[in-house]
Amino acid sequence: MKTTSRAAIYSVFVVLFVIGSWELVRLHPEVQFTFYIPAAIMIIYAVIRDDLFAKPGLNNLRHSKGK
Repeated sequence: MKTTSRAAIYSVFVVLFVIGSWELVRLHPEVQFTFYIPAAIMIIYAVIRDDLFAKPGLNNLRHSKGK
């Protein structure tokens, strides 16, 4: 998949996640949601960053090492 389409998909996903998180906090203002949402955002950011900025040759090197 091209980088532009992946970035567009991730952008839509992040916007939907933020809207969903906002609604979750608005409807269920318990304190525990305050801890889940920042952790989920950090994990999503790490996955997106690793996927978009990964060097293509590095993945091939990792897979061929075990052979």
